[in-house]
Formats: sequence, structure tokens, C-alpha cells
Amino acid sequence: MGTGEGGLHRLAGGTSETACSINEMEGNGMKKQAIESVADIERFFDAFNRRDWEMVFQFVRDDCVWEASEKRLEGRKNMLDYWTQDHVSFRETLGMPEKVVFGDRTVYLQVKIRLDFLEDGFFFGKSYRKGETIDFSCADFYELDEDGKIRAGRVFTRFNP
Repeated sequence: MGTGEGGLHRLAGGTSETACSINEMEGNGMKKQAIESVADIERFFDAFNRRDWEMVFQFVRDDCVWEASEKRLEGRKNMLDYWTQDHVSFRETLGMPEKVVFGDRTVYLQVKIRLDFLEDGFFFGKSYRKGETIDFSCADFYELDEDGKIRAGRVFTRFNP
């Protein structure tokens, strides 16, 4: 497993390279990213890994309900606070999406996660020291709106410390 741009972990077999899907949103004219392919999910994960929150929220509705493994979040502000304030003791890096299945306005995928502890901290009730790293797998389920943006996300984690 190698590392690609933005810290994405590249798995054997590489990735697909397709043009970005963009929908114009009415009103503000701001370009929003639609999730229509694995390449779109890769861009979403890459934005997360680079901490490009403006780009992350191009894929996610402002009123999204995000059910993280340990917490339910409603709306952009709560999601952003969770990622930037609740996770200060570690840096979370998303791997490449695996076993991606698209349904009727739904996406299921698996992803490997790496946490690099930047300071002493806790994760799922276990303490970690600065410099420690843990890897684990998640299954994500996204519900998309009519424009292909994530309106709800559920993260299921199997964590074995």
C-alpha cells in the first residue's frame, strides 16, 4: 500500500481517473460536487485528508445528518466542529474507498482509517501516546439528495485496540 496525493493510501490496482461531476446550485451559483462515481468519492476523501473543509462540504449538504461511530451530528457546523475540535489529539487519514456499491441515491463503501496521535489522547475509551498509530476499517453508508450530495452519512466501525 503506497501513499498518493493528499495522504490517500493507494491500494494495489490503482484508481480510476475520471472527470469531476459538477452540478450548478441555484441561487448562489456556487459549484457543488455530485457523488456519481468512485472517482468522486476519492476526491471527497482527498479533500478530507487535506483538511480542505470548503471542498469537503461541496460534497455534503449543509443540513446533513452524519452519524459517526460515537456521535450523531446535525449540520455543517457540528460536523466541522467534530472534525476540527473533537479530533485534535490525532490526525485521521482515510484510505481509498473499497467495495463501493451505488444504489438508488445511496452509496455503500468500505475504507481503511489511520489515526496518527499528535498528542496523548483517547479513542474509543483507550488511551494513546503521542506518536502512536492505529489502523482500523469502517463501512460507510451515504444517502444522496437529488443533486448527488450527501444528505445523510452513517459510519460503522469495527475497532479492535
